[in-house]
Amino acid sequence: MNKRKLEMLSRDLTDASARETRRYEKSGDYSKKDKSHLSVWYGGPDKNMMSLKAYQTWINKSRKRDQITYYRGYMVEPSIQPIAPTQDRKRVEKLQRAVYDSYLASLVTLVQKKHGRFDYEYMAVRK
Repeated sequence: MNKRKLEMLSRDLTDASARETRRYEKSGDYSKKDKSHLSVWYGGPDKNMMSLKAYQTWINKSRKRDQITYYRGYMVEPSIQPIAPTQDRKRVEKLQRAVYDSYLASLVTLVQKKHGRFDYEYMAVRK
């Protein structure tokens, strides 16, 4: 082909691609799956922690970069936290141990955010 024909052909292709709008469609297995378990806060306004069973369910169903808040308050001493203080230290310690075990197994990264005095948000991010 001569140089002039190549220039015309390339110009036609660029004009066609400029007019073409891209359409992205979700596809694949992950886009069709139910993801409601990823955004559920386990507990009501008076609750500040998720159950151990709910955390284990989230670990089993979560995917990479999924995030969940598993505790809100002050995990070190749950009886002095401003949101729903509790005297049930055993339940808090069981959840704390399960989350830490999943961290040691390299399943999650642990993150915390301070909202106020004795008010922290403890989160787990799936690796």
